[in-house]
Order: sequence, then structure tokens, then C-alpha cells
Amino acid sequence: MSIREEFANRIMRYPGAIAMRLRIARLRLLGAQIGNHCWIRRVSVPRNPWDLVLSDGVALDDGVILLNSGDRGQQPKIHIGARTYVNRYTMFDASDRIEVGDDCMIGPFCYITDHDHAVGKDRRLADQPLVSQPVTIGQNVWIGAGAIILKGVQIGANAVIGAGAVVTRSVSESEVVAGVPARSIPQAGR
Repeated sequence: MSIREEFANRIMRYPGAIAMRLRIARLRLLGAQIGNHCWIRRVSVPRNPWDLVLSDGVALDDGVILLNSGDRGQQPKIHIGARTYVNRYTMFDASDRIEVGDDCMIGPFCYITDHDHAVGKDRRLADQPLVSQPVTIGQNVWIGAGAIILKGVQIGANAVIGAGAVVTRSVSESEVVAGVPARSIPQAGR
């Protein structure tokens, strides 16, 4: 690469790098715990930033939403482990706890939630209370594009969740699942 091309690339990157540093500083000031060497693009934290922990080296791409709802608890509601990458337009929706292990890859347009609404017949659905159960995603997990992880699910280390899967039950360590609802897929050599 020529000196001119290198200079042009640096000029293009600097405004984004400055904006990222300001974004991280703002979130820290508002109470989020953000580790070192994090890469945070244009993300949304609509409320309760104090309920957010991002470990060292976490990378969040454009359009990621980190939504914490409800009262402040004993521990943060969203915790993303070291060196985990979250691709574009993925949403974490926590009212209890969502914990993601280290070294995970989460594809674009995923939805991870730890709650849903009760569905009693005695009142409108919108007035039903939230029913919550924590979600835990182990280390080195790959979640494919458009996957949905529902309340109470535990995903073991080294598991793979196929693109578009709807995960309604826990996934064992090194298990590969896909489909709606997600089911185990036998893998040669795993």
C-alpha cells in the first residue's frame, strides 16, 4: 500500500475511532462497566446503563441494542464476556440476567431474551406480568444469523446455534442445533 493510500485510510478511520471513544466514555459515565480494548459502534442502550458489563475486548457492531428493564438488582442484567463479537442489529432484552461467555460469535439480527409475558385469561395480554428466567451462553459459542434464544435457556461451551434457529430448551456443551424449534444435528468429528 502506498503512503498516500495509507494516509487516506487513516483519515477515513479517525472520525469513527474518535466517536467510538466518546461513546465508551459516555456509557462509562452513565454507569456501564466497560473493559479495555472494546470496540463499540453505534449501539443503543435505551435505559439502565448501570446494568451492563462488557469485558475486555468485546466488539459490538452497528445497531446492537442492549435493553435492561426493571429494578436494579444485585448484579448487572447483561454481561458479555471477553473477546465476544456481536454482529449488527442483534438485541439483548433482559429483565433478569443474560450472561454471554468469553470468545463467542453472535451473528446479525439475533434476539436474546430472558423473559416473556404471562398469558392468563383474566386480563389483557399487555397487562400480564413478565415471567423471567436467566439465560446463560457458555464460552466459545457460535450463534448464527437471525437466531432467537428464549428465557431459561443455557447453552454449553463450544455449542453452535444454526442460523434462524429458535432455541426453546438448553443446549449441551459442543452440541450443534438448528431449526424451529431448535433440535440437535449430528456432526461427524465433533
